[in-house]
This record gives sequence, C-alpha cells and structure tokens, in this order.
Amino acid sequence: MPKSAKLPLFWGLLVGSSLAVSGVAAQEAPAPQRSLRGSEAQVSAWLEAHRDQPPVLRAFVQRMPKGGDIHSHLSGAVYAEHYLEWAAADGYCVDPSAETLIEPSACGQGSNYIPAADLFNRTSIYDALVNLWSTRNLSFAGQSGHDQFFEAFAGFSPISSSPSRQDDMVAEVANRAASQHISYLELMQTIQGSEVRQLGREVGWTGNFAEMRQKLLDRGLMDRVKQGSQDLADLEQQTAKTLGCGTASAQPGCEVTVRYLQQTTRTKAPEEVFAQFVYAFELAKADPRVVGINLVAPEDHPIALRDYTLQMEMLQFLHDQMPEVKVALHAGELTLGLVPPDDLRFHIRQAVEIAQAQRIGHGVDILYEDNPFELLAEMRRRGVLVEICLTSNEVILNVKGEEHPFRQYWAAGVPLALASDDEGISRIDLSNEFMLAAQRYDLDYSDLKQLARNSLEYSFLDGESLWQSPEYKTMNAECSSDTPGAASISRNCSAFLQENDRARTQWQLESELAEFEALPWL
Repeated sequence: MPKSAKLPLFWGLLVGSSLAVSGVAAQEAPAPQRSLRGSEAQVSAWLEAHRDQPPVLRAFVQRMPKGGDIHSHLSGAVYAEHYLEWAAADGYCVDPSAETLIEPSACGQGSNYIPAADLFNRTSIYDALVNLWSTRNLSFAGQSGHDQFFEAFAGFSPISSSPSRQDDMVAEVANRAASQHISYLELMQTIQGSEVRQLGREVGWTGNFAEMRQKLLDRGLMDRVKQGSQDLADLEQQTAKTLGCGTASAQPGCEVTVRYLQQTTRTKAPEEVFAQFVYAFELAKADPRVVGINLVAPEDHPIALRDYTLQMEMLQFLHDQMPEVKVALHAGELTLGLVPPDDLRFHIRQAVEIAQAQRIGHGVDILYEDNPFELLAEMRRRGVLVEICLTSNEVILNVKGEEHPFRQYWAAGVPLALASDDEGISRIDLSNEFMLAAQRYDLDYSDLKQLARNSLEYSFLDGESLWQSPEYKTMNAECSSDTPGAASISRNCSAFLQENDRARTQWQLESELAEFEALPWL
C-alpha cells in the first residue's frame, strides 16, 4: 500500500466516524476475488537463495512488514546516546570518577563534575557511559551479562523517569519501529508507581485480598487511576506534538499505533506489589490506552522467588474480579545455575494456570518445568502466546541456539511472536530478532510471516480479529471477499475495520505484506 494511502494509526483512539480505512475508499461495487499470491512463493525462493548472506538477509528483514513489537520496555528501548543528548540539553552533569549522572540542581556541588554538554568532546567518558547503560560489545568489565543488563537501568533512570522526557522516549521508539515497518507497539510503562506503592504501605499486609483491595479503594486509589489516565492523555498529546503528527513535517512514528501495558515491580514487599496490581487492573479497565498489565524486574531476585506463588494468587484474585483485563507475564526467564533447580519447576505453569496469563514473556525454562510436554500442550490449547526475545535471552541467561526452547515451542504448536525486550540496552532492533530466528532455526518466509501475524493476533488491541482462526486462511466474513492492498474495499469491510482496532491493524499488515511481496528486487 503506498505510503500516502496509510491512515495514521498512532492516535487510533481519536479516529471517529470516517468510513475510509487505511486510506481505502469504501464502495458498493463488487469486490475483487481473493487468490493466493504467486509472489509469496517468489519471495520465499528469494529468501532461500540469499539465506547464507547475512547483510542481504538483514536488508530483507529490515524491509519486511513485521506487525507489532508486543514485549518492549519503554525505558530500556531508548538508546544510551539519546539519554546523553537529553542529559546535555537538560543541564545534567557527570561525576567522571563514579561515571554517574548528577542532577542539574547539584551540578555546582562537585569541583570535578563535568557538564553533560561537554561529553561530546570527552569521548572516553561518553563511551564509558554508553557501555554502562547498555550491553555494547558484550564486554561487561568482568561481570555477567545478567548483572550488566539489569544494572544499566539505574544509570539513566534520572532521565527515563523524568516526565519531561517521556514524549521524546515514545517518539524515538515509534520512529525506530516505523523505520522497520512495524505498525504496532505495546510499551511497558509504570504510571503512578511510587504513589501507588505508598498507598500499599499505608494499607499494610493482612493476606486478605478482598479486604486490602477495599482499603486501597477507600484511601483514594481511584483518584490515582484518574491521575494516571490524565498522565497518559498528556503523554499522548505531547508525543503527537513532538512527532509533528497532523502537520506537513509529521515524523514516521505518527504511523505507528502505540498502546501501553501497566507494569508492576515484583521485587517489592507484598503490600506494595498487591497495591500495584490493583491499580494496574483498574487503570487498564478505565483507560483504553492501557491494554493490559505485566510483571517486571529480575525473576531471580530473592523477593521475586520467595513471593512468586503469592503474586500469582494475587493475580488470580484480581482476574476473577475483572476478567476483561488482559495479563502478560514475564515467566521462566531463568536457567539452571542462575537459581536452584526447584525454582525452575513451576513458574510458567503457575503464570498460566493460576494467574491466567494470556501471554508469557521469555519462557526460557519451559523444559525444566514439571511435566513440560503436558504444559506445552496446555499452552497450545489455551492459545497462550510466548514472546520470544532471542538477544535478551542470550545476553542475560547465556541461552541461545539449540539451547533455547524455540524449536520445542514451535513443534508443540504453541503460538510465538518475536520481540525486542529492550532495544536500547541490548543495542538491537526487532529486525535483528527476525534475522536471528531465520538463521538459527531455518525459518522460511511463511514462518516469518506467521510470527509477524501472531504479534497482532495475540496483541491486546481492542476488537475482533481480521481472521476467522489463527491459521490465517480465511478472513472475517465482513472482509472475506476483499483484498488487502486493493484500491477499494466494500462498505461492510470498511465499517468492520473502523470498529475493530485489532482487525484494522491486521488489515494494514496484510496490505503492507502485499506491497512487500510485489517489490521488484524480490
């Protein structure tokens, strides 16, 4: 589909009653008959012919439409160079001896502090900060990739937690997504985190979930939900301004649909974790920009290990109260040696069976679980998608290639999608993950296409699917006689797409795939 024909989807919630979808006019004229595209076979043949040429394969996956990135932490997705650019603009300083940022208000308190604006001429310090805030070159000064990865967040936290830079962060990630032909992002973000944790401390821990939830509501949790929703509205408006959406100078990120997952930090005291969960469920229920919740922070942290089952039971209780709220959980981001063997035996199962998670992030330790093959079959039956983060698993867990359970998930029919996790810290992008999957697991074009489609089919976008089943053979009856990428579509299909965010974004992917498969160099 020509770029000029795309409907800007970044602000999809603001779309009103227009009958046009993705710039295609709705008409009552007979729609063209759909047929299998012969060009798909040609693209597959081209990929096989160039599989052993990594630079060419990279160019292929860079241009290929990839649907969505549904496992992406906003703060970790931003590259260190952008944080340093903003540090300079905002008046931060650097303590070169500790290699740490100093808040602008404290810059005059240290005689050896260097203005961040001077770092562009102090490349040794600049490079040291980039290395500390990422896993660049996979060189971690003697510590593990696991520790380097999780410690990186603290270095840029003063900037990433600043409300004044949230719009720049979303804009950077959205622009990068657009450059890779990614049309949808689910960004993990914490709204009102410290305020909600304070409410949890005030309520305290009793172990009675219903009683604690009511106390949180009585203490004004819904006021925090209202404020969180306003924070998101402000962020959306400011991001649109930063990207120039709706103007002649609109940046590519305006074309990307962005939604959020409210994240809960699993390494806090039980009363704080529970308060965050209650807030996350209420915010997701109240604000359509928040399409679900997630649980984050190192799964091997001692508190996360101690309270894992308790946290799953909290989620079970809240899911029973609000079953419409979607749940994605980091689970099984572990391997032998990182934790005792007993901690590898139940995390994914409890996330699926107790917490009722619709998606699992990472899932690396699946074959250490009790009765793993039965669990794989259960995940297939339930349609629980696993978000595969190949680079992240390699860096943090030292698990890659045939040691990764990708093939076992695939063979068991468990739905999979590729995800970036933390592009900035890992120094990668989603295209890199598609390239790794193709190289390591001999995926052909139809396999890559399925992974891209899965990212939208199992996304938490509102509305019905474009497809009658996850096999992607037949479209919804309203659009079954229409062809993505065609010059016009029927009124029924246009209305259906307008009413269903998920189907509309899937239609965009199919239109872009049609355009991709018609490129002259393929």
